[in-house]
Amino acid sequence: MRYFLELSFNGKYFSGWQIQKNQISIQETIEKCLSLILRKTIPIVGASRTDSGVNALQMFAHFDYFRVLKKKTFLKQINFILPSYILIKNLISVKPKANARFDVISRHYQYRINIYKGPFSSNYFNFPFLNLNFGLIKKAVFLLKRIEDFRSFGKDINCFNKCKLYSLTWKIRNRVIYIDIIANRFLRNMVRRIIGVCLYIGIRKINLLEFFLYVKSKTRLLDCPSVPAKGLYLVRIIYPKNIFNF
Repeated sequence: MRYFLELSFNGKYFSGWQIQKNQISIQETIEKCLSLILRKTIPIVGASRTDSGVNALQMFAHFDYFRVLKKKTFLKQINFILPSYILIKNLISVKPKANARFDVISRHYQYRINIYKGPFSSNYFNFPFLNLNFGLIKKAVFLLKRIEDFRSFGKDINCFNKCKLYSLTWKIRNRVIYIDIIANRFLRNMVRRIIGVCLYIGIRKINLLEFFLYVKSKTRLLDCPSVPAKGLYLVRIIYPKNIFNF
């Protein structure tokens, strides 16, 4: 049988989702706890390979097990032995071929920026520029939503680069900028680089013509900024309903 785990985590305490040599990863931590409870080596596949420091309000991973699991008992056991930085919120029975990574319809990330010093400033990225030009940022977003080749914003310009950007919005609430970005998939480092470039446009360090030529060239500029990971949250993942055993 195949199961989906719905979980959340604080990325501050991990080197990222994916297993890495001599590093503490979220994937390895969960796999060890699963194997301890189920008394069998249990590999898992995550919906997204988040970088070191990135947080998740909602994340999914799938695994296979030969027996029917009782959800309440399972959740109680695994959350008891997991570190407090990871919470398994749900255990969901899915179709045998359902895939937590490749069946995703959309991924929703949110980036949070402090524009004033405050008691929770350390939780988000501090960017104390009060003169951000949101009109220029809006024009940059207009251009971004009309491209599919995002190699300029990825870690590896030679990887598969086609993405569909569904939404990119900027809002200010309680002295914090909330940037929501939704797409079918993201290249590695793509979200943080897009936000970094938009911030540079907003403070007029990059003009719109330079930005247009930068995107059109399909190359990565050396001075193209990438914002820190600590303000980034994976907020929501959407799957087709037909993969669940409802």
